Amino acid sequence: MSAPATTMAARSASRGIAIFGRHTRYMLGRYLIHVALVTSVLLAIALTIDLWPQFETIAKSGGGGPLAAVWSVARFSVLRTPWLIAPFLPFAAFLGVFWTELMHTTSGERMLIWNSGRSPLLCLAPVVLLGLILGAGEFLMDAYLGPASMAVQMHERLGLDGERLDRTQTGDASWIALPDGLLKAEIEYGPPPVLHNVLLFRRSTAGKLTKVETASIARRIPNTNKWVMANGYSWHSGMVPTPSQDTQFFLESSNDALVPFATRTVSLDIDPLWLSYFGMEPQYIPLSVLRQLANANWETEWRSRYRTRLSVLYGETVLPGAMALLAACLSMVFLAYHTGFRALVGIAFAGYMAHFGTKACLLLGQTGYMAPALSGWLVSGVLLATTAFVLAIGQRRHRGRPARFTDE
Repeated sequence: MSAPATTMAARSASRGIAIFGRHTRYMLGRYLIHVALVTSVLLAIALTIDLWPQFETIAKSGGGGPLAAVWSVARFSVLRTPWLIAPFLPFAAFLGVFWTELMHTTSGERMLIWNSGRSPLLCLAPVVLLGLILGAGEFLMDAYLGPASMAVQMHERLGLDGERLDRTQTGDASWIALPDGLLKAEIEYGPPPVLHNVLLFRRSTAGKLTKVETASIARRIPNTNKWVMANGYSWHSGMVPTPSQDTQFFLESSNDALVPFATRTVSLDIDPLWLSYFGMEPQYIPLSVLRQLANANWETEWRSRYRTRLSVLYGETVLPGAMALLAACLSMVFLAYHTGFRALVGIAFAGYMAHFGTKACLLLGQTGYMAPALSGWLVSGVLLATTAFVLAIGQRRHRGRPARFTDE
């Protein structure tokens, strides 16, 4: 073994991971600064796109005057910030770390670190700490701050989403599939939810229509699946209309009469909590409620969305760190001494594909084409496996590389 290589081996053997050492503090500070700068740029772009179609409405919500308009826009921007940052924070982590590592190479600092005997593995402490910080921040924003800010927007009817999701108004007529039929109603979200202008269809196991019931209003009996329908009409397949029915009316294209009733108790297999959040996207639902909806004992297309959302939220605790680790390890291996064009493009493309993969898995999970757990953890698992492979290559190259004091 040559003298330089022997010297490096001796230095590496004496090195340990200094979690809070000078190198860790220095690199962590650089990572945080660059991630913050990338996040600020992306946030400015996202805020511009988000505010543009509703800027005038938000400005007028302050009550008039330029100062009131500025305050309204600024306050609304703060409320929208958690929703706009959370989707791209992992990608911002990748770009921030990539930016730092690129400067680390071009400034010659990486050469100094290599010549000190520090291997790629021993350089991962700052990026691991960065991942822990960003993972906690991502989960806090997406699981708590985001739903809280949307609750304020809905309560004050701020912006397009605030008006659309306002829970104090009765929703438009909605169709809901039941295990034994179909329900059409306007939902007063509550809680507790109340149904208006109800139209209920029952069917047999063979799929044949057996009963039709209408009501002006329906209220749930607490702690049961029973609902009291009031001021309605009913029809069933065995009913024969009689001429003496003064209050009868007829379904379109049918000679079968609907018989009136004052009140009637029916069974509806519907989760009242789900009705209270009906039509609201899963990302706007508080975490405690989301857990209840995801674990409810009923099957609808929404259950898959809730479970996917919950899995993605938990996966976000690891995703920013996985993206940061990938950027750091790729840079240590392919930008070790110089910044080639192909290496730069390749690393940037790898980060973009990872970002695209998270969105694709989310979409596949929400539509039922991928298991919720897989949609939340697949990308993070692939990134960590790729990082381990790249790091192994870097470690092997480092052990066989003699010390270099010039970048030739």
